[in-house]
Amino acid sequence: MKKLIKGLAQAAVYTGVNVQEGEEVYVISSVHAVELTHEVVRLCYERKAKRVVVRYRDDELTRLDYAHQTIDTLTHKPQYVYDERNYFARDDVKGCVISILCSDPNGLKDADGNKISAAHRADMKGLTPYYDKAMSHKVKWSIIAYPHPEWAKLMFPDLKPKDALKKLGKYIAKTTRVDNDNPAAAWEKHNAELKARSKKLKELNIKELHYVNKLGTDLIVGLPEGYVFGGGSDICGGVSFNANMPTEEVFSAPDCRNINGVVKASMPLCYGGKIIEGLSLTLKDGRITDYSADTNLDILKGIIETDEGSRSLGEVALVPYNSPISKLHTLFYETLFDENASCHFAIGEAYPTCIEGGKDMSRDELTKRGLNYSDVHVDFMVGTKDLNITATTRDGKTVPVFVDGNFTKEFE
Repeated sequence: MKKLIKGLAQAAVYTGVNVQEGEEVYVISSVHAVELTHEVVRLCYERKAKRVVVRYRDDELTRLDYAHQTIDTLTHKPQYVYDERNYFARDDVKGCVISILCSDPNGLKDADGNKISAAHRADMKGLTPYYDKAMSHKVKWSIIAYPHPEWAKLMFPDLKPKDALKKLGKYIAKTTRVDNDNPAAAWEKHNAELKARSKKLKELNIKELHYVNKLGTDLIVGLPEGYVFGGGSDICGGVSFNANMPTEEVFSAPDCRNINGVVKASMPLCYGGKIIEGLSLTLKDGRITDYSADTNLDILKGIIETDEGSRSLGEVALVPYNSPISKLHTLFYETLFDENASCHFAIGEAYPTCIEGGKDMSRDELTKRGLNYSDVHVDFMVGTKDLNITATTRDGKTVPVFVDGNFTKEFE
């Protein structure tokens, strides 16, 4: 694991948040990723960070909290619980946030779903200052993953625990490009390719996208005027950073007033330590009018009924079926990876940067342009091998964007 630890730490610090001299760094990690955390902190200080603060998560403590706390205590936490991360939303703070994912995707399978949904809603609301800045690219942030024994066991149940953990490590290294001789150069090349694709989609001047596949998805998604497709690295204060590692998507925001039809998830959605399978949504005029799931419907209900904005969609993301992660033919049970193996949508909040000038617009201005606002942002996967996506442009042309699960040659 030493090579993996070194590679992931370099990816997070150099390419992920791109730590600059004098910055403060906030690291959210797991007790199962202590060695990686140590290396991340060491590299931050090597880059002359001013201060690095680490906060660890522990799956067992989380389970105990849900088992013994009431909904009231889970949703009315002391303000200091949120103040640390909200500190990085202050205009006078120069800093960034690194999140290291390392947990059991099914770790809360026995927990009360109502408690999980309520706690997530409360935490999103408590961290509103931070998330508002992060989604507007006014805070550098990056998420990277590290193998967890139970996660590996879930993915590779037929392997011995040690072998499963090793295989997960290899998959993480491959998808985050740290198995490359020069990961930084590999990321630079990849970011350039995603930006070139984003530019082509912007120039097409799309009015709406029509999704169809045999799974049952038949959905028309309008895009707002002045939409922007993002992909790869972003810029914060003149410094580039990669929010998600890995990433294979190009994404934008839909016009949340103009989404109609049915969409069915092509993969399970792991949320709050529980797995939602068979997710299906029906939308009319941008509102979710009906929804269902084969498992953990109560969790899906909690997501959709969070607030007014959680009854619509906030992100439309395009990922080819032949993406590097998809070619592994493995379900990760972790959205960070699974969303980069499949086209996906997000229930809830839209990124302000998905519209021209959006990061400097007020909430009212964004809403008038059709961007959704919510306390949640939950990605779910819809891509399939037979997915077709056709664009209708604002001058009335129809252009195939996806055929049989992949971009047409114009957008490759």
